[in-house]
Amino acid sequence: MRVSFSSPFKKKGRWEVLGVGQEVASEKEVAKAKEEFFLEVARLVGTPKDGFWSQVHSYFPQEEEKKSKRGDLLAVLTIAGVEEGIEAVSLGREVLGRLHEEYYGDLEGSAFERLAEAVKKVGKEQEGVEIVAASVLGRKVCLAIWGEGMVVLKRGTKLGVVLKGEEDFEPQTASGFLEEGDLFLLGSRNFFQAVGEEDLKVALEGQSAVEAMESLSPLILGKEGMAGAAALLALVKKKISWSIPTIVQEEERKDYQQSERPVEKEKLAVGKRFHFWPKRTFFVQRERGKSKKLLWGVAFFLLLALGVCLFLGLERKKTEERAKRAEELGHLAEEKINLAKDTYLKDVVEGKKLLDEAEKLIEEGLSLKEKESELMALKGKIEELRQEAGKEVELKEVGVFMDLGLIEDGAFGERFSLVGKNLAILDKKRGKVYFLDIRKKSFLVVDGPKEGEFVAGLEEKAAVWGKEGIWEIDFKNRVSSLKIAKDDSWRKIVALGSFGNNLYLLDAGAGDLWRYLASERGYGGKKSWFLVKPPDLTGGKDMAIDGAVWLLVNKEILKFNLGKQVDFSLKRMPEELGEPVKIYTSLESKGVYILDKGRRKIYEIDKEGNFRASWFWQGLEGATDLVVLEDEGKIFVLAGTKIYEIKKD
Repeated sequence: MRVSFSSPFKKKGRWEVLGVGQEVASEKEVAKAKEEFFLEVARLVGTPKDGFWSQVHSYFPQEEEKKSKRGDLLAVLTIAGVEEGIEAVSLGREVLGRLHEEYYGDLEGSAFERLAEAVKKVGKEQEGVEIVAASVLGRKVCLAIWGEGMVVLKRGTKLGVVLKGEEDFEPQTASGFLEEGDLFLLGSRNFFQAVGEEDLKVALEGQSAVEAMESLSPLILGKEGMAGAAALLALVKKKISWSIPTIVQEEERKDYQQSERPVEKEKLAVGKRFHFWPKRTFFVQRERGKSKKLLWGVAFFLLLALGVCLFLGLERKKTEERAKRAEELGHLAEEKINLAKDTYLKDVVEGKKLLDEAEKLIEEGLSLKEKESELMALKGKIEELRQEAGKEVELKEVGVFMDLGLIEDGAFGERFSLVGKNLAILDKKRGKVYFLDIRKKSFLVVDGPKEGEFVAGLEEKAAVWGKEGIWEIDFKNRVSSLKIAKDDSWRKIVALGSFGNNLYLLDAGAGDLWRYLASERGYGGKKSWFLVKPPDLTGGKDMAIDGAVWLLVNKEILKFNLGKQVDFSLKRMPEELGEPVKIYTSLESKGVYILDKGRRKIYEIDKEGNFRASWFWQGLEGATDLVVLEDEGKIFVLAGTKIYEIKKD
């Protein structure tokens, strides 16, 4: 079938609209097609969302046979009605793979025929797919569209539509010849709905594909409903071929003997006329020394010029090859970055892997073309994605903030808690509580209960839970007193917490959280904090309170507000929790911190559950507690006889 389009070059006959299996070209165009061109390519892709997945693809084959028979392949691909995440990415890769297989798999027949057949076959196989494809073979370009995409060409000052797809999903095809300086754009239907003719005219005024796409990006990126928008812009550039002059040294037409013959004849003539003169043979040689020097000088100069031309030609060729390779690497990196954006939401490990691969491609590209603008922009995108996804820090060494042996010989910390700007450190075996001023590193020692298990900070005091009950430790007056006697209904107390001077006990054995309200006369009786039946807390390990209650149960974090559980889950974590033992947050903290001895890590998440950071250190295997001062950017870790300090930044 034939299709029609509007072209700025219709009168010149530069482009001819063709049906599948047809090609038209003048003899002049066929002769010029042998000229070599290369493409500067730029891309623009909307973020996958709302059941759409889009990708822009360019492939420059290295195999000589594929290069000579099929040329370079450019494609804009959009798939509608797909599930977000890995499934969409996998489907997109599969469709691109099929397009490659159909186009490059069979090298018989013309490139035009194979492209038309490949687009048609892949379009029929995959429901909801839209394909705008072009193959460039020397100066010749072949076009094929499945769906409602479009191809636009700018030549000189003229801009027009070269080929437009149809709603009936029948392949539309065309072919023609490119000229140096042409800008041709492949775009999806959604792209041209967002970008008007005037927008294109303004963007394509310059002679840079990258700058043109940068000016169009605000119309697509960050806008709603742009998931199906994708476009590829190619600038046609002519390769410069360097001709090497051939030097041919002119041979002398007369040898040494030939130069003597006229003189010899003259001598004989004189002898006949004046026979009485004695016969003396002589000859005159032409002066040749200067001419030889001149010839050698010219030859040397030409050889030098030849060497310079050859060197410059080779360097220019190398520069072009490096630039083209850097561009290819940039395209591959951009594909991986776009895949990583969507993948991060469901599989952080795979998303990180894709970003790492993209970064390696960018570094390789920058080694070929230093400070290339598109590659530098992609590098910035990777950093933005990594910041959004959270950072992971591996610590080789961590500084000691305080050696408890400096307080008392044999001092050993089991638990600690924050009391103002002091750390209340519980020494179970010695039955003591050490109060350490964080700023001055000064300390006080107060006797506490024997066999104390847990410590919690109050406004100016500390509370310690032990087998005898709950004790209050007054470090200013250096006294301790029993405030809540042992309760026989306690089953298995695993954590002590405080908020607003009220005390809380997490009882994993009873599956409950007991609250003791503070008053001027002391503490009231225990009451369940839950307003409804709580979940199974038999695997409870620790708790933290910032108004909401955070419980660490087995390998899960449960969040409660006003006595009821609320929806909460960890998101974008680099891995599952291994052996979490401690959870920390406070009213002043923006984050929630988890000490995982199994993975030797401290995780930071925000209060919506999003992963923000992690710190890995081998020494965390022996840690038992942590406290975080976000305003000072410090994490304090208790491990036996020492307190370590990790700087968050």
